Amino acid sequence: MDLVKRLEEYRDRERELMWEGTFAEYFEIACKKPAVARLSHERIYNMIMDGGVDTTRTGETRYKFFSDEIFGIEKPLQQIVDYFHSAAQRLEVRKRVLLLMGPVGGGKSTIVQLIKRGLEAYSRTPEGAIYAIKDCPMHEEPLHLIPYELRGDVEKEFGIYVEGDLCPIAAIW
Repeated sequence: MDLVKRLEEYRDRERELMWEGTFAEYFEIACKKPAVARLSHERIYNMIMDGGVDTTRTGETRYKFFSDEIFGIEKPLQQIVDYFHSAAQRLEVRKRVLLLMGPVGGGKSTIVQLIKRGLEAYSRTPEGAIYAIKDCPMHEEPLHLIPYELRGDVEKEFGIYVEGDLCPIAAIW
């Protein structure tokens, strides 16, 4: 094993993921691939669903995204996925906090860790690519640069829904 060579290959792969461009270039990408501008709930839901779905003999849905790490809690996992599905459709549930409650050793932390690791891996794929404003400490979605007055027109004309505010630091640039 040549560690230095593997580190260089890793660095090269990471550089390929680093895209830099103007807002106009990003907006063109978002128009061609509206999935780029997904809200966080939709991104998480798509990540889970991209892992695949099975149906058990008892008729329960098993999400392959969780299947290697978590066993026997299909119903709570279904409720979590249902939450993300509803929130991805921009229903009011997205404004609620997702609170994981249960006994010690029930898999709560494991679920959170899986989603975190999954998002990191998913964001490195073309389907899950995430774009952000350069040097913004909050890694803002570039579409937040569009003024509120124009967002309705952007949605009608280009089919891109924009939700959220610029962080104070990005707003004063």
